[in-house]
Amino acid sequence: MRDNPNNVRAFGPDAERRCLALTRFFAPVLRGARRRGSVLGAFRNDSLVGVSVAAPPGRCQPKLVEKLSVFPTVFFGNTIGVPLRVLKWIGEWSSRDPTEAHWHLGPVAVDAHLQGHGIGSTLMTDFCARMDRASSLSYLETDKAENVRFYERFGFALIGESEVLGAPNWFMSRRARPRTFSRSGEL
Repeated sequence: MRDNPNNVRAFGPDAERRCLALTRFFAPVLRGARRRGSVLGAFRNDSLVGVSVAAPPGRCQPKLVEKLSVFPTVFFGNTIGVPLRVLKWIGEWSSRDPTEAHWHLGPVAVDAHLQGHGIGSTLMTDFCARMDRASSLSYLETDKAENVRFYERFGFALIGESEVLGAPNWFMSRRARPRTFSRSGEL
């Protein structure tokens, strides 16, 4: 995610500096996400190579205490513009959060050198199966055009588009697919 458009615009053009800033930023973000929902990891040879975060209905937006725990990671070690851009970005995404009960998916990420090897598809297949079993609506945001096609493969539909920090962003949702039964009544 280091080179995602929103991350580049929020944390700056220097890839090495951005990597350090994102490492600091995502530690408390993932801790909070784990308390509010689920964080699934994909591993290869004991190394984390992918992650999928999902928050249940009513718990997708972090509470003030959680936001405050993240703030120092955005403020310290960055220019003053970084926290302002992150706040603008998060505000824009939060304002589009559906009012209907939903599971909020994201972030979903796979190490760049392993993308296209089925890791993200495995994470998405698991998530969608859980949503189908629970008959739940799901929702996500992305700032990468190629992700729109990827998520569409799993039944997500585009419900909105907006510029965030000067980059196109897409908002998508997915209705649970009904369970199908055989003639004998088995799944």
